[in-house]
Amino acid sequence: MHTIAIFGGSQENTFKKIGAKHHCRVLFHNGKTRNGGLKREFKNIIKKADVVIVLYGACGHVSVDCVKEVSKKLGKKVLFHKGFGASGAIQKGVHAMDKQAA
Repeated sequence: MHTIAIFGGSQENTFKKIGAKHHCRVLFHNGKTRNGGLKREFKNIIKKADVVIVLYGACGHVSVDCVKEVSKKLGKKVLFHKGFGASGAIQKGVHAMDKQAA
């Protein structure tokens, strides 16, 4: 079972339901900043993920930069999804994992 980390948005349950349909585990963070503790929070999520998806329209610049930096250090692929759609974001992650496996 593959794991997708999603940053941004507010549809955690929807992401998890759609992920389950695609046989994927979804780790979710809304991307909101709180007192500078982002890197540690993001690192814990990104470590467990096979691919990282950032909902570009739902994350602030600080969060996006932080996700990119942590992912690069951990050697994880980051994909950006325009919009807020759960189905499109999950499909993008599944497609990327299929490409990695091939």
